[in-house]
Amino acid sequence: DEVVLAGGFGGSNNSSYYLYTGQHYWTMSPYRFSSGYARVFRVNSGGGLNNDGVNWTDPGVRPVINLKADVQITGRGTSTDPFVVV
Repeated sequence: DEVVLAGGFGGSNNSSYYLYTGQHYWTMSPYRFSSGYARVFRVNSGGGLNNDGVNWTDPGVRPVINLKADVQITGRGTSTDPFVVV
């Protein structure tokens, strides 16, 4: 859901949305189980959506959270000055 709402599409690459990184990464939730593995959507290096078993080891993980527009955030997002949701 988070990738589709941001502009990602299945079967079509898109490099112009904010979750595009140029790298493969998994989304958050499995959508089914098959042959002993969870099947999870992943963003491919072109920005499109694919689905694979989690036994595929190439993608990384990129967590996503959605916040209301009026939420205040402090910090720079570094290890010494992390983001803090106020």
